[in-house]
Amino acid sequence: MATAALLLIVTTVAGSTPALAEEKPIQHLKVADITTYEEAKRVFLATTAQLQTKTKLDAAELQAIHMITYSLEKSLAYFVEHSEGAQQASAKSLAEIVESVHINSENNRKEETQTHLSTYLQQAQAFAAGLP
Repeated sequence: MATAALLLIVTTVAGSTPALAEEKPIQHLKVADITTYEEAKRVFLATTAQLQTKTKLDAAELQAIHMITYSLEKSLAYFVEHSEGAQQASAKSLAEIVESVHINSENNRKEETQTHLSTYLQQAQAFAAGLP
């Protein structure tokens, strides 16, 4: 019995330690997959423009950013799956950054969100310039 209790404690502590468990976002919004290049481009440009307007990063803006990232993630997933070479690599990089923006905005981490959002907006500008 003591062994079972100890195992439960160790498992609980290990599962709650950030270094041991990768932080995952909570699915708050279900967004349909994007199925065409035109839609992916439109969503990418529109959501990026929305993110550019977020400068205060108060609780309301962090929540808005969190919601915007759901559609942006779908757009980038389309580009990752349907692109090749440098464009695909850029889309993968952007997707990773957006995941960080998503998780940090979801958890009301202003500074971390700002850091990742700034990186995203810089890289997104170059990515958008390469879209036909």
